[in-house]
Amino acid sequence: MQLALRPANVSRKGGPWSEHDFDVFDGDRNVGRIYGVGGRPDGQWFWGVSFQLTGKKRYGRSPSLDYAKAALKAEYLAWKS
Repeated sequence: MQLALRPANVSRKGGPWSEHDFDVFDGDRNVGRIYGVGGRPDGQWFWGVSFQLTGKKRYGRSPSLDYAKAALKAEYLAWKS
């Protein structure tokens, strides 16, 4: 399964979104969010599977965007199964 990242300023209406802020999609379904903490790409990255989707808190922080993508995907797949 391939999850797609879309820049927040493309997928959300209104607001000035950082270029390091992404919504995560499984097809057309918004399943989560990943963003650089403090709006920066060189620090920690927050990831979270949508609470509206799962009804539970499923989130964390990672040292890079790649780790954040992997962590979100693993948590999302665990929820789906």
